Amino acid sequence: MELQYPGSDRLTINKETPPGCKPIKKVNAYIKADALAYLIWDVADLTLQEHFLTEFGMLTEHKTSKELFMRGYGDTPYLYFGRKAERSAFVGMGIKVNSRDDLVTLSQKTGQPIQKIPRINGGEMVSLLDPNGLVIEVTFGIAQAKPVNTRLEPLPTNSPGKLGRVNSGQRAPLMPSPILKLGHCVTATMNFENTLNWYLLHLGLIVTDALCLDDGSPTVTFLRFDRGDKPADHHSIVVGQGGSGYLHSAYEVVDVDAVAQGQQYLKMKNDYKHFWGIGRHLLGSQVFDYWHGPNDFEFEHYADGDVFTSDKPTEYHPFNSGNIYSWGHDLPKAMFALKPAQLWGMVRGLIKGDIKLDWLKQAKKAVSQPARPWL
Repeated sequence: MELQYPGSDRLTINKETPPGCKPIKKVNAYIKADALAYLIWDVADLTLQEHFLTEFGMLTEHKTSKELFMRGYGDTPYLYFGRKAERSAFVGMGIKVNSRDDLVTLSQKTGQPIQKIPRINGGEMVSLLDPNGLVIEVTFGIAQAKPVNTRLEPLPTNSPGKLGRVNSGQRAPLMPSPILKLGHCVTATMNFENTLNWYLLHLGLIVTDALCLDDGSPTVTFLRFDRGDKPADHHSIVVGQGGSGYLHSAYEVVDVDAVAQGQQYLKMKNDYKHFWGIGRHLLGSQVFDYWHGPNDFEFEHYADGDVFTSDKPTEYHPFNSGNIYSWGHDLPKAMFALKPAQLWGMVRGLIKGDIKLDWLKQAKKAVSQPARPWL
């Protein structure tokens, strides 16, 4: 008997391009980057942001009146770099490469200089702007931090035929869920094709999954790092069409209990707004929980995500709300609601011709379909 699961009627699982979907062309990348290292922010209130990120599960690495560096429990010195500013805004991303030769190549290809990173833990970088003006710092040589002691193994579980726990109970502590690493960042753009090609060319990313509209055009792409035979997360950067800028970022915790633990702790503190979860994504398989931090920016806890080697081919699927998650609470109506900046970006995109009215009609049709028709 063929197994069915929520969304299976709308998700194409195969290694061939489904009829009608337009395959994404491969490019000869300048380099093959290794990891998403940190995010860069302008922050109106550094103390308020530090408070949220601490309760979300990060640790303060360094703070001044003008800068905030927050880390996880791993060896990355900072996952979050905040700069004091009049208003809060997402600025960009830091990307790690494994060789200084990659910086040299990128500098030669782009004409941008290699420069010292004027922050804690040093290092060098080539600083670029993507087609939307986001800062992309490609880095090498940032000194690693000493990992902080925390639970790194999932809690033992019992299942039929396999007992991991005997004569003891399951007790997850009520505390901030320790962040192990920055997992991914999701962005939106009006200039979709150029933006996608920019990331493929400059960072050597691989398209793991692409979501297509009715006319076959890709409109959301999940991008992973090309690590050869070494597995990489299903996606570290997501580029979606429509709106502009930051949508959310996701941070890995050790297991499903840690996801739930983080939710319970944040609900107990009652300082921030819960957005969505707990559930499991369909593409990437992560067990997730979403929160709104200060200034309404979204942050996600996740565990148990998919990983792939470089030889895993791109898969193409229809774009609709049903393939965002396989189980969990129903999709929030606000998930596809445009914030003022995104709405203005949409208007500018129409005026400039970056998006077409037909795209808007197709996208509206796709997201208006109920994710779970039986609910």
